[in-house]
Amino acid sequence: MSSSATVIFTVAVGLLLALAVLVIARRGILSMRYTLGWLFVAACIMASGLLGPLLKPLASALGLETPVVLLGFASIALLALTVQLSITVSGLTERARTLAEAHALLRERVEQLEAASEGDQ
Repeated sequence: MSSSATVIFTVAVGLLLALAVLVIARRGILSMRYTLGWLFVAACIMASGLLGPLLKPLASALGLETPVVLLGFASIALLALTVQLSITVSGLTERARTLAEAHALLRERVEQLEAASEGDQ
């Protein structure tokens, strides 16, 4: 594939990802926080297509091919996104556990009050 065809293809893939993310967000399936993260990924894909030819000197200096350098940057970006999502899931899991415990304590208290109220009658 020629250099210009590669740029066009990469930018098109980034635009398609951005469009898909916006459609999913518009339907309310994806929150704004995650929409922004995935739009950032789409922008990075488009930028990599446009900046790919500029990475040739860096790739040559490292003794690598340009696509390998791009995949390395993409892997780092997706790894960072995965860590951020893992942190969020961990926080939500802790929050759900705390809420479940609070709910169980409240249910026990209500049952005690109902039992005490029935005993008074």
